[in-house]
Amino acid sequence: MNKCLVLFVEGDTEVEFYKQVVANVRKLRPVDRFDTNIEYRNVRGVGGFKSNALRKFVKEIKPKYEDDCKFTIVLCSDTDVFEFASKPPIKWDEVKRELVNNGASKVIHVQAKRSIEDWFLCDTEGILAFLRLNKNTKVSGKSGYDKLQRLYKQANKVYYKGIKSNGMIGRLDIEKIANAVKDQLNPLYKALGVDKS
Repeated sequence: MNKCLVLFVEGDTEVEFYKQVVANVRKLRPVDRFDTNIEYRNVRGVGGFKSNALRKFVKEIKPKYEDDCKFTIVLCSDTDVFEFASKPPIKWDEVKRELVNNGASKVIHVQAKRSIEDWFLCDTEGILAFLRLNKNTKVSGKSGYDKLQRLYKQANKVYYKGIKSNGMIGRLDIEKIANAVKDQLNPLYKALGVDKS
């Protein structure tokens, strides 16, 4: 039976980032042992985990593999929308239960503390180089997203959350970021058969 890993993420930037993370993991493992099919799906924002993930899994992904695949689903989200919400916008247990009831053998959750932009900022040098800003440029702002927006503004560009990064992700040191947030990324590494702890 084939293994299939399905990553549901919040935006295009995340799709780009997680593809790099997985490519990085592939380098850590001998080619012949990496036998997992990987699917990436953008659910367009946190609400999409509730409304889009199940539909995409049942209608787009499962039919592609018929019945010879063991699915591990990875829900990749930011925590910032949950930190101050008295009523969290999503009941993760329900999302997980529905996916399992519809054929997923395992559902894991990778949460970027606050936001994925905070992860990107683990490689400030890479971001400054991409934006062609002086490497001594001060990074300020309330949140990772705010900091990134301000840096982009200094370079006369605009950072849009969830929209393709136009090359920024490719300039980041993914290994450096992955090591800095490995506790948060570990569920994904384990699903890929790599232990980074």
